[in-house]
Amino acid sequence: MKYSIYAKLSIALIIIVAVIRIVFALTHSVSGDACWHLSASRFMADNNEIPSFEGLGRLQAFWPPPIFHIIGALFFKISNLMSLDIANLSLKLISPIFGTLTVIIAFLLIRKVFDEKTAFYSMIFLNFIPVFLDYSILAYVGSTTAFFSILSVYLMLNKRYILSSTSLGLAILTKYTAIFMFPMILYLAYKSYPNKKESLRKLSVIVFLPLLISSIWFIRNFILLGNPFWPFLNGIFQGTSLGITFNTFSFSKIFSLDAYTKLYLEFFGVPNGDISVLSAFSFPFLNYLLIIWLIGTLIFLYPFIKGLYLKKPKNNEAGYFLKSIHILFLSYIFMLFIYITNTGWSSARLLMPVLPFIAIIWANGASSFKLRKAYLILAVLIGTGFIMAEGIKLTTAANEWNIYEQDFEWVKNNTENNDLFYGNGQCLPYNINRLVIDHSAQIDFNDVDYVWVNNKWRIDFHMNEDSLSRVRNSNILTEAYSNKDTGTIIYKVIR
Repeated sequence: MKYSIYAKLSIALIIIVAVIRIVFALTHSVSGDACWHLSASRFMADNNEIPSFEGLGRLQAFWPPPIFHIIGALFFKISNLMSLDIANLSLKLISPIFGTLTVIIAFLLIRKVFDEKTAFYSMIFLNFIPVFLDYSILAYVGSTTAFFSILSVYLMLNKRYILSSTSLGLAILTKYTAIFMFPMILYLAYKSYPNKKESLRKLSVIVFLPLLISSIWFIRNFILLGNPFWPFLNGIFQGTSLGITFNTFSFSKIFSLDAYTKLYLEFFGVPNGDISVLSAFSFPFLNYLLIIWLIGTLIFLYPFIKGLYLKKPKNNEAGYFLKSIHILFLSYIFMLFIYITNTGWSSARLLMPVLPFIAIIWANGASSFKLRKAYLILAVLIGTGFIMAEGIKLTTAANEWNIYEQDFEWVKNNTENNDLFYGNGQCLPYNINRLVIDHSAQIDFNDVDYVWVNNKWRIDFHMNEDSLSRVRNSNILTEAYSNKDTGTIIYKVIR
């Protein structure tokens, strides 16, 4: 098979950025929600069961759909046959592997429906856009959800209806929001059948099978937590109030400028869309760099805006596929509407399954420019800047965590694997490889073996004053370890 220059450039770009993802993933320090996800995977591998209320660093049940965590458990089990260090590294590879697979399927799909030129331009967007780079490096569920979502679309275009429906079911079993892929899948299925009676019969199967696959988890959460979608829509289903839940709708939240600002900032690489985290960077002329960054994001985004208003292509398949993309956009806008009115905030990682299709619109817009070669060079330069910024972010985070390595090693070397801790920090269970009851839980210290206190965390949760007071006033705790440099104090429970 002969490949055009566009196909060769696409393949080269996919390989280069795949290597970057893997290097970044293996060298960065796990933080944030990723700690919780990987702690759950490790728990599944060690105990051969899905966690429920175990101490994984949060005062809540384990509720997210478990496909990512099951995959992680398999990675961990297999690689642990070699060593524990390799097993822990393997967990970091889940996101870059599925991120790269998403890009590959996207390339094959776009080349099939459009052409290799459009596929190449799409690869420029998809490989450089910060939100996709972030969540195909960090151990979140986004890249896995995106993979099963686009695989479902690709299989549907190839008339593999059962496999497509199965893949969509797995996407929903990875993240709730994948259910909003349904309208696009149904439209593509409907258009693929000239016989409308037959299409309706097939559509019923396409609707039923993903729901059947994902219903296992929804039923489990309904039994365990009283709400199949816990912690969302908790006011409707009256589920448990343990942990952070979202109980009420407020349509006024939809007008919150903060929700959309954070969405944009996270889309272009600001962690959690919180501009205050940039205070960790001590670069000279930071304000000027931020202005350059903002201009760069607008330049990079502009082809998408232009692409939305281009005329439909003459190719019939490409025409109705573009229509399906617009249906998908409306579906996910509706999802964001529900999310914001329920929670008051939004997150760019919710859009991971949509990014390959945003890339198509972007590609159509970019390829329509009169000076498209000049723009292409500019886009690559801006994208390279995004990748460099990613490296700086990950290095900064790693430096923040590295100072606690001595504390984590003390726990691993001086406590038993089954010892139970009480402490603060979502990432504490992951880093010490022990179960940890969250500090906001009102427990008897006799129920645990050790208490971890560190209120000098710079990038994790601090212990509340009530818990601190209980620790200070307890007569069954004795100091077993302290580190003045890091602020860590570990108490042993006297029995």
